[in-house]
Amino acid sequence: MEKELYIKINKPSLKYAYYLYFDVQPYFADRLFIEHKIRVWFDRECSKKDSPYTAVFCHIKKRDVPVFLAALKDLKNRMILCGYPNYESEIGELITELGSNLQ
Repeated sequence: MEKELYIKINKPSLKYAYYLYFDVQPYFADRLFIEHKIRVWFDRECSKKDSPYTAVFCHIKKRDVPVFLAALKDLKNRMILCGYPNYESEIGELITELGSNLQ
């Protein structure tokens, strides 16, 4: 089973779905969202000094969730091709750490 490299944020809304994903400068995900023709509202960003990854909080229309998740799957492949071969393992560890801290 493939590990999810994002976190769905449970926030009550009839219209929007909220997510957290990880990207790097120059924001490879932005280009993928354009290619997938999906509108994404960016809410907040956080990063650590010693990490190349930026946590991006965003929201999308609920009807666009399948396209958004397809774009995030492509993001994993783009990261590997663009010089971040450990993206999947490092982000997986971050998500596991975040999940254990939230419970």
